[in-house]
Amino acid sequence: MKRAGFVLSAMLWATSALADGYSNCGQRWSLPHSPPSRIVALNQHAADLLLALDAGPALVGVAYLDDNGAAHRQGEYLGVPVIAPRYPSSEVLYAQKPDLVVGGFASAFDAGVTSRIGLAGNGIGSYLLESACVGHSLDFFGHIRHDLLTLGRLLHKSQKARALIDAMDADLASAKALTGTGKPLSVFYLDSEVNGLDSEGQRGFMTALLAAAGARNAFDGINQYRVTVSSETLLITDPDVIVLADALWSPASRKHQLLRRDPVLSKLRAVRENRLIDIPFTHLVPSVASGRVALDLARQFEALQKQ
Repeated sequence: MKRAGFVLSAMLWATSALADGYSNCGQRWSLPHSPPSRIVALNQHAADLLLALDAGPALVGVAYLDDNGAAHRQGEYLGVPVIAPRYPSSEVLYAQKPDLVVGGFASAFDAGVTSRIGLAGNGIGSYLLESACVGHSLDFFGHIRHDLLTLGRLLHKSQKARALIDAMDADLASAKALTGTGKPLSVFYLDSEVNGLDSEGQRGFMTALLAAAGARNAFDGINQYRVTVSSETLLITDPDVIVLADALWSPASRKHQLLRRDPVLSKLRAVRENRLIDIPFTHLVPSVASGRVALDLARQFEALQKQ
């Protein structure tokens, strides 16, 4: 009996030694096999980060694409099968036989067998992008660096991860160089118009992204992540620019119609002067493209300042 216990302990130690440990959401996790060979990405920006790390050959499925309708129709996203229009059922997820599941939002991991604990119990590693972790700090660009370094190491793509971080930091430096000394433009971010004018407050990523581009979130005085404002409140605020998220569930074209046809919103200076900027939704969440998005916004804001 003692010998059997010793053998079991030795096997568990060997398994632990082979597993690749990593820090994510303030906890220690382990990846059964490194590098993973069968990865599922839940959320489009999670897939984008993995693809940027050259993990394409190991990606066996993506789900919940936010702004790429063509991929839904064609059944694949940049060569990777789309396994579900939103989050896949447990049966669909496990049918992919993944050894790593990466989520972009906390909602990617449900309860039970599709929770992170449930996946681990079935020998499947998981990773949640740091910006989606409960109680995360507001150092969003730091979270992106952490994601790239951690996943880069697990994928044996550390050199690629460092190159992506260097490129992001270079874009952020270029954006900062474009920032003028005058009063920054105030920007209202319209995430969705489905249930009111949904936006972000001080704790949202848009506050950090706009600051990196030399502008200011018009509602950064509200110490919350999500905020919903009335048409009258927005008219009083009268932002210089409006950024519109272009998503499958809330296309920018529909937002344009609302802004131009609504009797109150049509009076906004940004609407009257056509200071509206459409951006794909996945570029408005912390992602591998965030440095480039900040630089592109900085250039557009600089041009508007000169008008």
